[in-house]
Amino acid sequence: MSFFPEAGSMDSGPAASALREIHGFIPRLFRLQAAAIPEILEKEAVLLGAALGEERHLSRAQKEHLLLAVARQRGSEYGVALHREMLQALGAAVADPALLNAVRKLVGTPLRFGRGDVEQLRRAGFSEPQIVEAIVMAGLANFLTTLEFGTGAAPDFAPRPFPEPAPENISHPEPVESRPTVAIDDPDGDLVDQARAGDLAAFETLVERHGQRVYRTLAALLGNSDEARDAVQDTFLKAFQNLAHFERRARFSTWLVTIANNTGLQMLRERRPVDSLDDDGSGRGGGEEEFRPRQIQAWTDDPEQLLSKSETRTLLERSIMRLPAKYRVVLVLRDVQQLSSDEAAAALGLGIPALKARLLRGRLMLREALTPHFAPMAGGRPA
Repeated sequence: MSFFPEAGSMDSGPAASALREIHGFIPRLFRLQAAAIPEILEKEAVLLGAALGEERHLSRAQKEHLLLAVARQRGSEYGVALHREMLQALGAAVADPALLNAVRKLVGTPLRFGRGDVEQLRRAGFSEPQIVEAIVMAGLANFLTTLEFGTGAAPDFAPRPFPEPAPENISHPEPVESRPTVAIDDPDGDLVDQARAGDLAAFETLVERHGQRVYRTLAALLGNSDEARDAVQDTFLKAFQNLAHFERRARFSTWLVTIANNTGLQMLRERRPVDSLDDDGSGRGGGEEEFRPRQIQAWTDDPEQLLSKSETRTLLERSIMRLPAKYRVVLVLRDVQQLSSDEAAAALGLGIPALKARLLRGRLMLREALTPHFAPMAGGRPA
């Protein structure tokens, strides 16, 4: 039973939008705080967005595993339920034992955590930025569990079974070679191995194979073909420089799209307020809730077949490019690039509910934009 009343209405404003984007909904933990001191949520939302909303070094799934491990260690019923749900939505069930061990030690016996623990993580293949992000996750998890205990927040979700690795002996970690890996059926696997071994021709083949997908992803995100071409070069350069850190937890193509997305996001941030992933482009903000379709009519053709027709492709691409960035990139990943919901959500660092909400709104916006061209007129001819 919570110790404070829950905010009756917390469905608009920057904090609400940010929290909904991170989790797919507004967790009760934050609604309880909003009832008493709503202004503090804006600062918390900024913190959570920086820590969880962007995949710089650790993936969202890796971070959620670390948050879950700390929640379990501290006996946080709320945190366990929340992070299990997030991991279920991400479709990720494999954790990094070395990272989990380090974070458990840092939270459970912080005075015993030292340089040797950091060296163990380095030997396990983690870079310094990844190690620092893991430490940040430990601190964030402690912060969130303290909020839960202090507010008495009841879980947002009923308990559900979820596979979790048991704690290992921290003093005797597993050899690096025996760390569990996920078997991913990746058609690029052989080329990636050759490129990692220094074969430039193999990497050039990967560029040729995925260049068009990366370009379309960036063009959809940036809405500018010249910037997209520049971003393609940056994307493949970053991919080449970080091949050694590609851990095969997803297909190479998904990892590549993630890099492209992060590159495009950074470019968008640098040219705000021209374009943004946080508003609807109207200057009012809150675009998630404001769009209401006005022209939903039957088309003379199946819209899913339109992409295959050369005479309509240009029209479609132009209409997609005019959508707000947050919707057009989801639409391109799912409907044009044909990524699964799990792959697109992982690439964008979104939960499945948030991804589906954006996809629905993006489809409605696109359909309304195209209705004048494909809906029949009274006389039976297209508009």
